[in-house]
Amino acid sequence: MTAAEARVPDWHAMPVADVVARLGTDVEKGLSQEEAARRLREYGPNQMVTERRWVRLKRLAAQFQDVTVLLLVVAALVSGVLLGAWVDAAAIGVIVILNALIGYVQETKAQTSLERLREMEAPKATVIRDGLTLEIPARDLVPGDLIVIEAGERVPADGRVVWDLRLLVNEAPLTGESMPVAKSDDPVETDSPVADRTSMVFSGTSVVAGRGRALVTATGAATQFGHIAALFSDDQPRTPLQEDLARIGRRLAILALASAALIFLAGIVRSFPVETMSLTAVAVAVAAIPEGLPAVITVSLAGGLQRMARRNAVIRRLPAVETLGVVNVICTDKTGTLTSPELEVGEWWSPDGGSPTSPDGWLARAAALCNNSVRSPDGWAGDPTETALMRALEEAGLNIEELADRFPRVDEAAFDARRKRMSTVHQDGGRYVLLTKGAPEILASRLASEDAAQALLNQAAEMARRGLRPLAFAMRPLEDAPRDPAESESDLMLLGMAGLRERIRPEVAPAVARAAGAGVRTVMVTGDHALTASAVAEKVGIGSRGVLEGLELSRMSVEELTKTVREHDVYARVDPADKVKIVQAWQAAGARVAMTGDGVNDAPALHRADIGIAMGSGTDIAREAAAMVLTDDNYASIVEAIAEGRRLFANLRNVVHYLLSANASEIFYVLVGFLVFGFIGEPLVAVQLLWINLISDSLPAIALGMETPTRDLMADPPGRGRDVLSARNTLILLAQGLILAGCAVAVLLVGTYSMGLEHKAVQTMVFTTLVFSQLLHALSIWSRGGNSLRTRPSRLLIGSIVGSALLQVLVVYTPFGNTLLRTVPVDAQAMGLVVGLSLLSMVLVRLLNRVVPDETDDAGRQASGL
Repeated sequence: MTAAEARVPDWHAMPVADVVARLGTDVEKGLSQEEAARRLREYGPNQMVTERRWVRLKRLAAQFQDVTVLLLVVAALVSGVLLGAWVDAAAIGVIVILNALIGYVQETKAQTSLERLREMEAPKATVIRDGLTLEIPARDLVPGDLIVIEAGERVPADGRVVWDLRLLVNEAPLTGESMPVAKSDDPVETDSPVADRTSMVFSGTSVVAGRGRALVTATGAATQFGHIAALFSDDQPRTPLQEDLARIGRRLAILALASAALIFLAGIVRSFPVETMSLTAVAVAVAAIPEGLPAVITVSLAGGLQRMARRNAVIRRLPAVETLGVVNVICTDKTGTLTSPELEVGEWWSPDGGSPTSPDGWLARAAALCNNSVRSPDGWAGDPTETALMRALEEAGLNIEELADRFPRVDEAAFDARRKRMSTVHQDGGRYVLLTKGAPEILASRLASEDAAQALLNQAAEMARRGLRPLAFAMRPLEDAPRDPAESESDLMLLGMAGLRERIRPEVAPAVARAAGAGVRTVMVTGDHALTASAVAEKVGIGSRGVLEGLELSRMSVEELTKTVREHDVYARVDPADKVKIVQAWQAAGARVAMTGDGVNDAPALHRADIGIAMGSGTDIAREAAAMVLTDDNYASIVEAIAEGRRLFANLRNVVHYLLSANASEIFYVLVGFLVFGFIGEPLVAVQLLWINLISDSLPAIALGMETPTRDLMADPPGRGRDVLSARNTLILLAQGLILAGCAVAVLLVGTYSMGLEHKAVQTMVFTTLVFSQLLHALSIWSRGGNSLRTRPSRLLIGSIVGSALLQVLVVYTPFGNTLLRTVPVDAQAMGLVVGLSLLSMVLVRLLNRVVPDETDDAGRQASGL
């Protein structure tokens, strides 16, 4: 037998005899020990492959390959080696290292999902070899092994069922199907999705009831869980923020080099020493790079993380906070996300037209008596369907204990996958009664009346159309207790049906509506049946104008799906690999995708989406794969998180605009100072340029990143104004830089010609003007994008401006500052000129903002009524 033969994909469709022949095993004795040892050498151990150490080293090295990071490394080296600014160099170095470590940890956490998958592997397995029942490590299982599984155990490998006794398996972590699946050795259709392969058991799922035997068909990476693990190999897409920073970094690299070259040439033309111009050109290049930007982004993202945590949304990867702001498609799971894990009875039906909310007579008795639920301290325990019936009957006022005493059970024919029904026999005075429940199509064939059977099937179809799972009840009076209750399941009298459904969370519909109002579309991706999924989708406001089922989906390529992906609201009976395909198709169609889920089957899609959102009550694997975890499992928290993401991006956009326009003012002034006014003297010394950068890139920028917008950003389309360096925005920030530089030039001219001051004093005035004007410029940036001029900025922003201004005063009026930054004290008249022109720069920038608003300002004014 070759390795290819051991991975034939249609084991579920083969008769047991064909499976035995193809695997080369024995359905009674299993494999021999010698053959098992040989196959173990051929196929390897039954476990996931762990990550190699060199891959981790490669991941760490990749953190230093970003353009912005490389620029910062160069800036640190230049600041320390050429300019002697070791404090600046150390600060930049710390920023680079911290950001690299954060990125490494984030990517490594994604790989932790593979370790979590390994934890789902069963440690031990019961196997039959040479006719002997043995307990061996699960890692030693091989294709062809005959395994024994029982209630309470975890399935150790994928296998084909060859014998079962009322075998029920919980496959929710794998398929998303909320109900336990009854297994049998009967083959199913070849094209059946994983959730419908009732002849198979899968590694990592758990046996709820019964017992059985199965022939191992796949181990390790070849199992369904192994296929899920393989899906993690796809690289996670970069966040919008990472893409924006990479684009800005490339442009800044060109700007820094061009500015340095121009200023160096301008100084040489003005006959300044080559050494002086080299240091100044390098300082300008460093000044062109907002080295404080990574730190500001990290602090802002951390602040957003804390705010989201207070709203029950835990962010596991910092960039995900901002990613939420551009999400325009949410691919949501149904079970556990839109609905709670519990089942409930949606309605009752009886052929005599009884109440749809309160059953009576023998329908209520059958639902209570033909039921194996037991009362526990927390309510009812047992099969989810049966516990839902008990809760509904109690809510209707039925005394279940009294009923059980009145009609004691004397016998039972248990439910199994072949019969699809359950019967119990109860004593009714001196006579007996048989009560049966099961699938409508099964009970219909055993009713005494054909008219009743047709009415049952019609009503069952109607229930299914509305997303309810119909469960039929029937009875038969008996003179004597039957020897085998199953033999009496004929000539039954129809009692009615219960329509069961998953409980829809009440907060979901308003949250879906709010998301739609914010330009965010919600689609459902579920392993459940199409009718059930469509009914839930309609009730929560998703709609179901287009339903795509797993069988059709599996036959489509990502390219084919991309063409029609916008036509579907619901994707039903979806396998794990197809969930990833759906995410990829939406992304290929230009969407930013959030994927929600709680099971193992959701983990690869959670990892591949722009942002994965796991439920707090879900599996560890889903939480590890996701970027965000909802601790309250509340879909509404997603919408709140989207609002926070938009707020954060609006602030970061202002930060980038502020830093770039402020840095542009320094470059413009130095360039003009050398080209036009170089005969007066050196415009600024290199250390002063670095100080300006340190002051403007720190506290004010951090404060801007933590502001609260005064308008509802959820009124904007997703991603509005993302291109900070669009042609229009670039012209605006350059114009703002020119205004700030122009006021500095005015100070240079007035101080030199009108006030007749020495060049060092004028240089100090210009130096201080650039600092003050940039600090006030932070207020001008804050007022953009819909903030009302009547609204007061935060205390943090005001405090950062005042504190930074005081630091500048200290470097002007203290001996230490004079020595360190080559300044001299200036008199009150000179400082008054500095303050006056700095205020003028703020007024002029405000006027520019109102005359030539950028794209976000336009949206803000429309939203705020300005």
